[in-house]
Amino acid sequence: MCSMAWCNLKITLPAAELIEEECTPRYTPNHYYPVRLYEILNDRYQITAKLGWGTSSTVWLARDLNPWRWCSARYLAVKIKANNYATKEDAERDVRITEKITHANPQHVGRNFVSTLLDSFDVPGPHGLHVCLLFDPLCEPLWMLKQRFHGDVLPLDVFKPVAKLILEGLGYLHSQCHIVHTDLKSDNILMALQDHSILDKVSQDENKEPLPQKQLEDRTICVSRNHFGVEANGLGRPMITDFGLAIDGSRAHYHPIQPDSFRAPEGLILGQEAHLARIKSVLGTPPVDMLREAKYSSRYFDAERRFKHPELISESGGFEKILSGVEGDDKQAFLDLVSRMLRWRADERDTVQGLLSDPWFQGL
Repeated sequence: MCSMAWCNLKITLPAAELIEEECTPRYTPNHYYPVRLYEILNDRYQITAKLGWGTSSTVWLARDLNPWRWCSARYLAVKIKANNYATKEDAERDVRITEKITHANPQHVGRNFVSTLLDSFDVPGPHGLHVCLLFDPLCEPLWMLKQRFHGDVLPLDVFKPVAKLILEGLGYLHSQCHIVHTDLKSDNILMALQDHSILDKVSQDENKEPLPQKQLEDRTICVSRNHFGVEANGLGRPMITDFGLAIDGSRAHYHPIQPDSFRAPEGLILGQEAHLARIKSVLGTPPVDMLREAKYSSRYFDAERRFKHPELISESGGFEKILSGVEGDDKQAFLDLVSRMLRWRADERDTVQGLLSDPWFQGL
């Protein structure tokens, strides 16, 4: 039961206004668990604030009601999955992959830069079971970190160590877990907290000054509290998160992966002319044998390897011309690093371990 003071401060949004998870494509309310603030999950974890949402889950801050007696209040992030799975095996897939990532090799340095599982359980909802995954709470995503700096661009002295640590995390996923993330982007790289006591304040703030909510007949949709007011020097290491689309890298897969803007050329010769044009403007014309082997290359290139949509090709030139904010030796060193990753042929792209040994990372 909420206090009168809390109820008086609550801001209610119009029912017609779409917010949070309602904005996802093909949103179906019954697929999402109708979380209530301060409810207790699994007889142990009390929901205290909403942290975020995605196309297949919502994430909440929860207080552990059963911590070690000598510990201060312990908070965890609870990811409550939507129940739109075709089979029970599909529902448990996220748990299996995350458990594999958690236990593959705890001694590997890269494990420090991936989010690992603390607990999991199912919670019954009005329309079926929901898988719950528990992790250490993290702070802002990488895209939000960029907004702290001029022009929304990370300065080199910040970007370089962040990039190196992300590569360390990817190295762990690839070499120790044999897992391919497939959805790596700035939304799914979060900064760790150096001082977890801030979580107690986040929880109290939601109680004293709750963010707006939308009251519906069968659920309340809360606005996420994903900015903790932490100064930049209070942020920790970058963490790779969200393995909901991760796949087993030890066997072949034939469906498109990666966000559209980061998709490799071999995944684009099946479609998406504009993005393929952007790649061509940087890498030039693809090799003859690659076009010969691509089933649908004739849709995009003629017999002379000319791109059929020249109007889409940028006139800005190669990667060197569009790279700004880096000058001198640093610029050339960074271009050399990037050139090891941006290749038409997948077998010519460098591995994570090869990239970590690049001179650009020397001195870190």
